[in-house]
Amino acid sequence: MALFLFVFWIILNGRLDWDVLITGAVSAILIWLFAIRFTGWSLKKEKQAIVLLPGVLAYFASLFVEIFKANIGVLKVIVSGKTDPYIRTIQTPLKSKMARVLLANSITLTPGTVTVQLEGDKLTVHCLTREMADGLTNFILEKKLVKMEERANGKRV
Repeated sequence: MALFLFVFWIILNGRLDWDVLITGAVSAILIWLFAIRFTGWSLKKEKQAIVLLPGVLAYFASLFVEIFKANIGVLKVIVSGKTDPYIRTIQTPLKSKMARVLLANSITLTPGTVTVQLEGDKLTVHCLTREMADGLTNFILEKKLVKMEERANGKRV
């Protein structure tokens, strides 16, 4: 985390002078120590975050693709004027509350779908069409979150 903060400092500053480097290094180390002391951050969590980083980047890239595809789907519905609203309840294999909330929010960010309820491992989703609802059964974002949970728990993916 300290290295990330230091690099972020240099990027934001835009120059490589000694005063910038020293101030950035000291600030990054102090913020890192503060995080360890007061937020429960640890080297174990830092290692886990680094291991999960490729999965997180892949997740957000997939989310962007899904949003783009859903925009085209909503555009087709608008042009055709044919809506078939549908509410579907899906059960997710995700274990952590954070992953389930991330999935629910990702579904809501995707045009044409809104997560109306998240209770335990069940999500109730309102979809603009039945085809959008059918797309939730093998949702790629859910699969990516399952892989990230497995990697976070130390299982081979």
